[in-house]
Amino acid sequence: MKLISYFLPQFYPTPENDKYWGKDFTDWVNVKKAKPLFKGHKQPLLPLDNDFYDLSDLKVLEKHCQQSIDNGIDGFGYWHYWFDSGNKTLEKVQEMHLNNKHIKQNFFFAWANTNWTKSWVGDDKVTIFKQEYSKQSAIDHFEYLKDFITDDRYIKFKDKPMFQVLNPHIKEAKSYILLLEKMAFETFGKGFFWVFPVDKDIAGLEHLDFSLAGFPPGDVTGTINKFKIKRHLQRFGFFKGPVRVSQDSYIKKFKTNLTKVLNSNSLYFPCVLTGWDNTPRYKERGFVIDGEISTFVKKQLDTLKGIKQELPEIVFIKAWNEWAEGNVVEPYVFDGKTDFPINEIKKFK
Repeated sequence: MKLISYFLPQFYPTPENDKYWGKDFTDWVNVKKAKPLFKGHKQPLLPLDNDFYDLSDLKVLEKHCQQSIDNGIDGFGYWHYWFDSGNKTLEKVQEMHLNNKHIKQNFFFAWANTNWTKSWVGDDKVTIFKQEYSKQSAIDHFEYLKDFITDDRYIKFKDKPMFQVLNPHIKEAKSYILLLEKMAFETFGKGFFWVFPVDKDIAGLEHLDFSLAGFPPGDVTGTINKFKIKRHLQRFGFFKGPVRVSQDSYIKKFKTNLTKVLNSNSLYFPCVLTGWDNTPRYKERGFVIDGEISTFVKKQLDTLKGIKQELPEIVFIKAWNEWAEGNVVEPYVFDGKTDFPINEIKKFK
């Protein structure tokens, strides 16, 4: 079994973030500004030793890759942002990884095919990047991907390069996916191994070689009725403050959903969520899974150990460093106390 952790390559300045969020903006700005919004709210969560790193520094990337290897992580799933021909962002980390062959960690791409807006501050009308699906974009996208997917460290499944799509249910995205698959066959004699979130409609893509995957928290919290009602009320202003979910209610649904999908005929890669608190970005409009992250991670891993079915070949970890969503494997500090979620990962291996 392989453990693969999603990795956010966002922690360095970009021209677009400078323009729309302010000079030298990264999510560290949100992390540092975070405040507790209710009694017992564990904010701010800060990196150990106040290590607000810059991922454009090769030595920083080398450190993360080696730490992940040392603690049982078999690869990174880099969030990949391609919007149109010549229109991509946050690519520097992946390109450094590719171009520095001494970095031993494996990796694959998870394509976040969605518009970038200013939704964090309640503004969906300002579009920073618009996601397009033209034929030319797919052609250029495939050309860009070729150097990565032919690298020895790029993660393969069934001898095919693994490629995740966040929103495969979009009609235009489905055509785009099929075009990428066609180009892969024409170039390499085989297609991709696709990964699709379990809660998305993939009608028309079933003939591809793929696995469904957990994509928390939404695929779990979306099945908790009390949570759905509160989020609906929150969106319309009838519920003030972040919506809270207990670890136990999450774990109960996590186990139910896991058992159900593993009993189906679908190939499925579970995903362990390393905490959730997106109030640094969304403030009162966010939601929180209460409690210590290492405890939460252990409960999910214990659930995986306890299932009757054979464990899947891949388990995703979400995520290594989504700091502004309280979603980290890295050690963090709250109120002078340090928590080490990574230790639970290492013990599981």
